[in-house]
Amino acid sequence: MRRFSAFLLALIMVLSVSGCSKEPEIIENSAVLGSVPEESKPDRIEINPVESESSMESENESEQNSSDSESSSSEPESSSSSSSSKAESSSSKNSSSSSSSESTSSESESSVSESETEEENPPVNAPADAEEIRAVWISYLEYQSVLQGKTKKQFTNNIKTMFANIAADGFNTVFVHVRSHSDAMYDSDIYPWSVYCTGTEGNNPGFDPLEIMVAEAHRSGLRIEAWINPYRVKGNSNTAKIASSSPAYRWLDTGKVVVLEGKGIFYNPADRDVINLVVSGVEEIVRNYDVDGIHFDDYFYPTTDESFDKNYYNQYKSSGGKLKLAAWRRQNVNTLIKEVYSAIKAIDSSCRFGVSPAGNTEQNYNTLYCDVETWVTSNGYVDYICPQIYFGFNNKSRPYLDVLAEFSNMITNKNVDLIIGLAAYKAGAVDTYAGENGKNEWINNNDILSRQIISARSDSKYSGFALYRYDSLYNPSAEVKNAVRAERANLDRIL
Repeated sequence: MRRFSAFLLALIMVLSVSGCSKEPEIIENSAVLGSVPEESKPDRIEINPVESESSMESENESEQNSSDSESSSSEPESSSSSSSSKAESSSSKNSSSSSSSESTSSESESSVSESETEEENPPVNAPADAEEIRAVWISYLEYQSVLQGKTKKQFTNNIKTMFANIAADGFNTVFVHVRSHSDAMYDSDIYPWSVYCTGTEGNNPGFDPLEIMVAEAHRSGLRIEAWINPYRVKGNSNTAKIASSSPAYRWLDTGKVVVLEGKGIFYNPADRDVINLVVSGVEEIVRNYDVDGIHFDDYFYPTTDESFDKNYYNQYKSSGGKLKLAAWRRQNVNTLIKEVYSAIKAIDSSCRFGVSPAGNTEQNYNTLYCDVETWVTSNGYVDYICPQIYFGFNNKSRPYLDVLAEFSNMITNKNVDLIIGLAAYKAGAVDTYAGENGKNEWINNNDILSRQIISARSDSKYSGFALYRYDSLYNPSAEVKNAVRAERANLDRIL
C-alpha cells in the first residue's frame, strides 16, 4: 500500500509539472513595441553610459569586419602550424568557477521531472541542454562609465548591479574585456594599466578590476571569461598615448609594432616576440585569476597591404619558405591560437579557450587571415567558436539561417562547440547594409533575438549564444528603448 501511495504521488507531480510546459506566447507585432506584459521582470537598475569619441566606433566594434557584402567560400591554401607569474595569485585557481554555472543550471532544472525531459516533442523554446551558454559581452566601452575614474567601492557597486541584471534575466556567462588595447584591466607585470581605469594609460587605479569582477561574477552564479584583443595597441595612430611601460612603446620603430594611419597601432602577427608576448599575457591571467575561459574576438591582421609585414615575409621566403603571402599570414595566426590553447591547458585544463570570428567567412579567411576551418576541424586550437552572426533573417546577402548553417557545417571536430554571437545593438534600428527587405527588419519585429536562439537550438553543434553588448540591452538610447524592452520581454520567455 505504501509503494502504491508513493507511486500515485509521483504520478500527480509529473502531471502537474508537464501541464506547465505550454509554449509561451511571443510578441510578433511591431505595433506593441514597448508593451511589456505585467508579469515580466521589473525594470533593471540602469547605469547611464558616458558619451565619448571612442563610442562612435561601429556599434559592435568588430562589425566592420562582418559587413553584409556578398561573399563566397574559398578553398584553404596549404598551411601548417607550429606548435611571469606573480609570487601570490590575486585569486587562487579552484573548482568554484565551473561548479557555479553547473549549480545554477541544476537549480533551474530541479522542478522538472525526469519524465518531462524525455518527452518526444519538448517545447520549441526548451534549451538544447542544461549546459547552454547564455552570455553577454561587457566591453571597454562600458568601462568608460562604470570604471574610469571610479573608486573601488563605486566600481564594485556598478559591477554588482550589472551582474545582478544579467543573472536575473537568465544569462549565465559574461565575456569581460580585460585587454582591449595592449593595456590591462588587471594588475599585470607585462602590460600597463588600461586607460579605461583612470583616463591615463599606466596609472594605477588603486584596486584590481578583474579581481573584483571574477569574485562578483561567481558570487552571482555567473561564469566569467577574460576577453582579449591580441594584436591591437591603439585605435588611433597617436604613439604619444602609449605608456612608456608598455611593450609596444619599447618596440616602436622595430617592425614588431606597426602604425597604420587612419586605422590604429598594431602588433605584428609575424613576429616571434609578439607571439610570446600574447601567450605570456594569457598565462598571467590564467595563473593569477579564477577565470572560466579566455576569449579572443575577430581582430587579427588589420590590413591586406603587402607592405605591412613585407620584411618578415621576405625573410621567410629567403630561408626556403614556400607558402604564398596569404597562407603564410594564416599560419602566423594559427601558431598564436595553437600556442595560446596549449598554454591555457598546461595551467588549467578546465579553463576554456574560444574565438569570436567575424560572421563573414570570406573576410575571415582572406582579409583577417584567420583560418577558422582549421580551428574547428583539428584538435588543439579552440574549445569553441562564437561567430558574430549579426544579420537578420531577411538580410540580402547573409541571411541569419544561412550563416548559422555555414559555420555549423564547418565544424567536424566533436570537441569544438558552436556559440552564436547575436546583435542586441540592432534592436529598433535600421540595418543599413541588409538590403531592401532586411533594412527595417529590426524595426518591424521585436522577437528577432529570441527566434534566432530558438532556431540555433535545433542545430546539433549548438551550445549557446552571446549578446553584444551590455549597454545595448540595459542602457539603450532613447530612440530604441521601447524596441529593446520588447526584445528583452521576448528573451525572458525563452530563458
